[in-house]
Amino acid sequence: VYLLINIAFLLVMSATALAGTDTPASEVATILFGTMGGKLVSIGILISVFGTINGYIMTRMRIPYAMALVNKLPFSKWFATLSNKSRIPYNSGIFILLISVIMMLVGGFNTLTDMLVFVIWIFYTMTFLAVFILRKREPDLIRPYKVPLYPFIPITSLIGGAFIVLNTLFTQPLLTLCRIGLTGLGLPIYFKMRHKHTNVKVGN
Repeated sequence: VYLLINIAFLLVMSATALAGTDTPASEVATILFGTMGGKLVSIGILISVFGTINGYIMTRMRIPYAMALVNKLPFSKWFATLSNKSRIPYNSGIFILLISVIMMLVGGFNTLTDMLVFVIWIFYTMTFLAVFILRKREPDLIRPYKVPLYPFIPITSLIGGAFIVLNTLFTQPLLTLCRIGLTGLGLPIYFKMRHKHTNVKVGN
């Protein structure tokens, strides 16, 4: 879908013009359907963004809550606290709010999206690689869904993902190290909680 949308944009505007605008969808719609069409598309985008943010607000606070229920976070009891009236995990919501505020203070919208896209593609690439690893380690595992055209699609995805990650690493080395550093802040917590659960298992 994203590919088709970008192709449609390029058929209407040049790559240079698209790179120089902050509202490509609105400008393309204005060219195709006039001023009113551009405004309607902008309104539709705002509604879509509002719905997405609403979904994120409702679901993201429940991620630390769900982890706390199985004691996968420090201070799990605090994160697992629910409101008596609304049954909302408000402590987890406060935690997500604080992280969001810190991220907003780090930089502008473009900085945040650049950081997010790079980190997401690291995990996408690891997922593509995991397809081959799991096929080799567990060949007899029951798989309700199988990747079509294997191994062509996973290989293509792996190459594409590796290109995005490495290209970002070489073109923006300082920012990339900051992104990796921020993502790596969770590793000490992960190893601490993993060690804690390992000790409990051995003790039992």
